Amino acid sequence: MDNELLLLSGNDIPFIEAQVTIHQPTIKEIAYIGEEAFFTGCELINFSKNILPEQDKVNLEDKTNFDILIAILRERNAVMQRNRNCVEMVLALIFPWYTIDITSDAIVLEKEEERHLINNDNFETFKTIFNMMFSFSKDESRDYNPSGEVAKRIAEKLKQRHQKLAELKEGKQKIDILSRYVSILAVGEHKDMNSLLNLSVYQLFDEFERFKLKMSYDIYFQAKMAGAKDLKEVEDWMKDIHS
Repeated sequence: MDNELLLLSGNDIPFIEAQVTIHQPTIKEIAYIGEEAFFTGCELINFSKNILPEQDKVNLEDKTNFDILIAILRERNAVMQRNRNCVEMVLALIFPWYTIDITSDAIVLEKEEERHLINNDNFETFKTIFNMMFSFSKDESRDYNPSGEVAKRIAEKLKQRHQKLAELKEGKQKIDILSRYVSILAVGEHKDMNSLLNLSVYQLFDEFERFKLKMSYDIYFQAKMAGAKDLKEVEDWMKDIHS
C-alpha cells in the first residue's frame, strides 16, 4: 500500500485481499481500551519470528508469523488470555462493524451474510496496511515498544512451549505515547484538545513530527537573527517525513 493521502485523510482503508475495509480509529476511540491494551495488541499482531534468538527459530522454519500468532492466541493460560483480549480489542477498533472470531487457521470477520477471512494468504498484506496506518516502523526499537515486553513474553512462550508464563509487571513502563502527544500539541499549537483526540494515529504522529521540525526551525531562525554563530543546520520543516 502506498497512499499517503488516504492515510492522512483518516478514511477507512480498502483491504482488497479480504474484500473489507479497515477503519482508522481516532485517539478518542482508542481511549476506550487504553494505551496499554492498544499497544500490547498491536505488538502481538505485528509479531515477527525474526526477532527471536536463532535457537528458538529452529523448530519454526515451517511456521509463518500468522501460524505463530494464532497458536499464541489460542493458548488458554491467564497471561495469553489477557494478550488475546488485547488483540481482540484492537481488531474490534479497526473492524467495528463485524463480530470477530479467532479460529485455528483464520481471523474471521462476520456481519449478517458477510464473512471475511484474514489468514496465511493475506496476513502479510494486512500487516503492511496495519503498520502504515499506525505509523509503526520496521525498527523494533520504536518508543511505543516498552522494552520489547510482549516480544519477550512471546519468545519465552515459544521457548518453554507449554509452561505457564508469569506476568511481567515489575519495572513496567507507563505507556502514554498518544496522551502525551495530544497534550504537547494542545499546548504547543494552542489547539483544543478535543480536536486532537479526533485525529487518527497516523494524523497525530504526522502532526507531531511536523511540529517538532517546525519548532527546531523556528528556534534556529530566531537564534540566527539574534546573531548567534556556529549554529548547527536544522532539517527543512517542510521535508517529506514519510519516505
